[in-house]
Amino acid sequence: MADTTQVIHEPVGVKQEGGFVRAIGLFDGTMIVVGSMIGSGIFIVAAGISRQTGSPAGLLLTWILTGLLTVFAAISYGELAGMFPRAGGQYIYLREAYSPLFGVFFTVGRCSW
Repeated sequence: MADTTQVIHEPVGVKQEGGFVRAIGLFDGTMIVVGSMIGSGIFIVAAGISRQTGSPAGLLLTWILTGLLTVFAAISYGELAGMFPRAGGQYIYLREAYSPLFGVFFTVGRCSW
């Protein structure tokens, strides 16, 4: 069986005839992975939501509500990060809001996943 693969002997980053660069940088690779994860998640989750709601309108309403909740959560985390500009994220927020014990509970709960 003959080998049909061809080796391209061009340096990375050289422009081709069409003007495109044959290279994938860190940002491009990251966006490909993120897009794949989000895209596959949307198709998998949408099937389950459709089964539960039973209608296209229910599916759209669910997506809209969860999108709004996500935006509100992101805004809340942004505000908390502005109030407590230290490393630690949720641990710091729970520790400062309630007590150090809640921060420990959160940490132990996350480690047991």
